[in-house]
Amino acid sequence: PFLLKPGALTIHSTPFGNEPSAHAVVCSAAAQQVTMHGGYGTTPMQDFESGAYGAGPAAMKSHFSTRKGQTNLASLVACTFVPVMTFASVFSLMSFSLHYSDESTCKALSFGILFIVLMIGWMAVGAWRRADQEMQDPKWYTFVFITAVIAWVFAFVFGNNNFKMNIRPFMDIMNLNIYPSVDPAQYRGQQLMDAGRIIFTEDSHLDLSVSMGFRNLDTYCVAPITSKTAANATAGGVPSYDFWAVGINCCSGHAPDFHCGEYNNLNARSGLRLMRDDQRAYFRLAVQQAEAAYNIRAPHPIFMYWMQDPMAEVNAYQDAGYKFWLVGVAGYAGFQVILVIIAAVVFSKFGI
Repeated sequence: PFLLKPGALTIHSTPFGNEPSAHAVVCSAAAQQVTMHGGYGTTPMQDFESGAYGAGPAAMKSHFSTRKGQTNLASLVACTFVPVMTFASVFSLMSFSLHYSDESTCKALSFGILFIVLMIGWMAVGAWRRADQEMQDPKWYTFVFITAVIAWVFAFVFGNNNFKMNIRPFMDIMNLNIYPSVDPAQYRGQQLMDAGRIIFTEDSHLDLSVSMGFRNLDTYCVAPITSKTAANATAGGVPSYDFWAVGINCCSGHAPDFHCGEYNNLNARSGLRLMRDDQRAYFRLAVQQAEAAYNIRAPHPIFMYWMQDPMAEVNAYQDAGYKFWLVGVAGYAGFQVILVIIAAVVFSKFGI
């Protein structure tokens, strides 16, 4: 016999007079037709799907077929959970105490989470390359990757902002000293450079007559903290003040009309130290203006918020930091749920 190729007809040489009948030739051709399309062991459904003789057109595959990955509950949960956990993890790292005690480790962990997010992006690229072979839908891989990157960026930026505005001032003050019964007329600023909270003597008060303000977009207001013994604390007859109450936009800037914080609270005897480095220079300029205008000295000024209970204000920083974190995580979770719903509707309705 002579074999042409797999699946082709086989031509046999037969002795003269033993040729097959016409009926045998037809049956042999039909058998080969069945072998080519269905073959031994195939089912009618498999033959139908392969487009065999007599079968209808192949069934059209949906964009959300099982082969492409259906939009089921597990997929929606994963698309919500991964970005929200990314946001919550990075937001926590950048907001709280690890950022204060070990900034390098904090940022290393944050960028480690970013690396995991980028691995999801690499998986999305692989899913697109094998889109016709695998069960997963590459669109959802891409969706998770993009929203996780957005979550990481938002968490890094807003977490750092929460740390600077709330948690770092709280930690700074808690790590500084507390000084009770301080007479502002008897102490110099150099003696209390590590002060976070100062409780002054009962006769301490604000000298509003020598208050001053410096204007640079906002008005930075200052007023000296003094006591009844201040008349004895002079250098060559020039009064000296090293403790100053401060506030923003609570004076005119060109008259002694300081009205910041608890300036009119008769029970206020304490000061909470200013921890904002970006504001300190402007308050120093206001003090220099007061020195020139009133012929006073302030060799080493310490800037404080005048109040009755500084510990309540310290706790307010911490409470504000936790509240910002809670609102941020809840807000982003809601935002992510909305994105998932929109994506599911768009993918299913428009077949993108």
